[in-house]
Amino acid sequence: MTTIKDVAKSAGVSASTVSRILNYDATLAVSEDTRRKVLEVAEKLQYKKKPKKAKQSGTKIAVVQWHSDKEELNDLYYYQIQYGIETKAMSGGVSVDTISFNNIANIDLTGYSGIIAVGKYDESEIHRLAGYHKPLVFIGENYLLYGFDSVQSDFLTPINWIINHYLAEGITDIGLIAGQEKTLTEHNAVYDPRATTYRNRLVHEGLFNPDFLFTGSYGPDSGYQLMERAITELKEDLPHAFIIGSDSMAIGALKALKQHDIAVPDRVNIISFNDVAIAKYAYPALTTVHVYTEIMGERAFDLLQEQIKDANKIPESVVISTRIIKRDSSI
Repeated sequence: MTTIKDVAKSAGVSASTVSRILNYDATLAVSEDTRRKVLEVAEKLQYKKKPKKAKQSGTKIAVVQWHSDKEELNDLYYYQIQYGIETKAMSGGVSVDTISFNNIANIDLTGYSGIIAVGKYDESEIHRLAGYHKPLVFIGENYLLYGFDSVQSDFLTPINWIINHYLAEGITDIGLIAGQEKTLTEHNAVYDPRATTYRNRLVHEGLFNPDFLFTGSYGPDSGYQLMERAITELKEDLPHAFIIGSDSMAIGALKALKQHDIAVPDRVNIISFNDVAIAKYAYPALTTVHVYTEIMGERAFDLLQEQIKDANKIPESVVISTRIIKRDSSI
């Protein structure tokens, strides 16, 4: 099992620096390059398999990233997907170039065999990517409606799993801290079906309380602010359990709870999503939904190769399962 000392050794920094970076300590004065290196090393050391680098085939694909570098560091979900694509491409001798969607107009895509678009795109952005007339696969949302292969994770089943778990433990006041994102071009709010699943299930159980639902941007700062708001507004009525949309948001939420001397999990239980490296290094370590991001990247790569070989391939929507990783933040 990878330890903080392992990460520190590979990154060339102290163990205490690694710990503070993984817990998003804003008071730590380190460069963005150091922070990125530590986070990348922590993620890569989670993977047991190291792909053998195959002889270069001459094929080159473009991975279009929806997130900025800063957003990626605050929510490593997209970084993990990118890593899955790169490792599969490496084993097939395919080279990968990462392109920001914001900068795509300045890139000549003529020499690329296909595009994998990672993130959440609005209709105008989808048409723009399709306008390059290359094999195209999306990761993150279902774009089968537009006729494209898509790979996404099953985020709905875990909501019911988590609610079932809390109810079995006798916890009936369950809150949700969800992320809210917007598309780049049209600034459309991105619909998160987890909030609807949460609401519908608790309505069915006769337990839904709209005051227990909080939404904001992904990242530790937002998680901190939303939990601070919940603590301040709800006081003694603060739910005994929360579902939180990402591990990085949960890190921020833990900070707010600690500042108010609210014990986790004795008073508040937390289960988050993604299982990025920071989840096991948090205090307490996060119970989280493991998302098979590397498999999402690998499957997208496979779908792209199928399109490259067969221009008449029938589009598919692939949904990858998830599983709960039990740690210390929940009973």
